[in-house]
Amino acid sequence: MRFVFVDRVVSAEPRRSIETLKNVSAAEDVFADHFPGYPVFPGALVIEAFAQASQLLIGMSHDFTAVGRLHGLTRVAFGRLVRPGDQLAIRCERRSAEGPWVFDASATVDGQRVAAARLEYTLEPALPQTETARRAECLRAFARELQRSPGEATRAGDE
Repeated sequence: MRFVFVDRVVSAEPRRSIETLKNVSAAEDVFADHFPGYPVFPGALVIEAFAQASQLLIGMSHDFTAVGRLHGLTRVAFGRLVRPGDQLAIRCERRSAEGPWVFDASATVDGQRVAAARLEYTLEPALPQTETARRAECLRAFARELQRSPGEATRAGDE
């Protein structure tokens, strides 16, 4: 993933729900243009954080042998603005334990809702030598990295 909007997985219940955190830093490139003098984290990137969290849960639920392809986004709503220094708490909950992969996603900052949406996915098997397999492996590596403690990440980088 070129841009990562999940800093930590707080909890994950395979096939059910995932909770993640995104620390919004003033150093992020997006704030150079959005908006000079009054930085606001774009709503589209909050939706991308929903999508990344949902993709992680789908991958974890299938041992990364399948990935989700987003095919629907509905009921999108935004509340207060997200600013540098905020911490987004993301929750993506599957609407039904069986059947299609449809998530109700929400983001809060300090307990206040800042965004919500419904995301609908189609599952794609990660067949060998396909783009889907490469995406699945990228998600697997991302999930592994998120599960490392900060000390482990530093030691691994020193090797």
